[in-house]
Amino acid sequence: MSRAGVGIGVAAALAAVAAVVGSCSDDGHTVVCGDGKAEPPEQCDDGNTNELDGCRLCIAYIPPKNVVKWDFNAMAAPGFSSDGCIDVGASTVRVALTGPTAASRDASCSLRQVSFEELPAGTYTAAVTPLDSAGASLVATPATAALDANQVPATTVETVVNVTPDKWARPMTGTFYFMLRWAGMNCAMAAPPVTTQVVTLSIGGTPVAASTSAATGLPSYRLDGTQPIACVNSMLAQAEAVDNLPFGPARIAVVGRDVGGAEMFRQTFDTFVGAGRANPVLQFDVASTIDAGIDAPTDAPTDAPTDAPTDAGVDAPVDAPPDA
Repeated sequence: MSRAGVGIGVAAALAAVAAVVGSCSDDGHTVVCGDGKAEPPEQCDDGNTNELDGCRLCIAYIPPKNVVKWDFNAMAAPGFSSDGCIDVGASTVRVALTGPTAASRDASCSLRQVSFEELPAGTYTAAVTPLDSAGASLVATPATAALDANQVPATTVETVVNVTPDKWARPMTGTFYFMLRWAGMNCAMAAPPVTTQVVTLSIGGTPVAASTSAATGLPSYRLDGTQPIACVNSMLAQAEAVDNLPFGPARIAVVGRDVGGAEMFRQTFDTFVGAGRANPVLQFDVASTIDAGIDAPTDAPTDAPTDAPTDAGVDAPVDAPPDA
């Protein structure tokens, strides 16, 4: 092929090849670009005239690359990282680019990325579609993100496309793992110690008709808010678990009571039920209900009585008699 129409990068390479063609090697003979012998100062010599491959004018060429990565339900709630390929049933992922030119790549879901080299300049839309083992789409519509074609040789630009929970076309279930803390403490170390807890887990605004699993070695109890249970000392290595919950956003409300039955901790958290069983343990640190009651009485009585008697009773009698 003629070198006249090589394309992006060749003009710069022409200056460099002038230093290669006709130059001398260490032993004094002439180095010829294109003879198939890579000799200094050549970086390469593939012996062909194809100036669109990896050896261009005897100079090694690494094309600019765009990498599109995918993630599933990333950061759907605080503490929730993402779902995996097995969790959502994805075998393959298709990435289709539209823009100045069209391109498409399929890759195993576990690879988590595909590459596009030397895209023509411009802005593209990357559409990510997870596929099941039969090649059917798992989403109602692809997840998309914009990217600009990388034009710098020997560099890579990455774009991450997150398939969000609202994209999935099929119902899924998952296991919800959680552990409770009371203002940062476990049951016995809380102030005051928590004797009883009540947990309400709601999906779509309705308390779930489910119980925690006894398979964890921890007590099993209903999560509809109707069953007080002795405070559970769970931990990352032994978290409370609820199986076969509907996938998606959820809300958990937690109450902690002291030995006398008084409510000492209460808080509601937005959370998420991931697909499958390989989900993270979510920690919920429940706030104390008595913090406000401790702060207010301390501030008010101290400020008012201290300032008033000092200004009125001490200053006035001292100043008044000399004037009179």
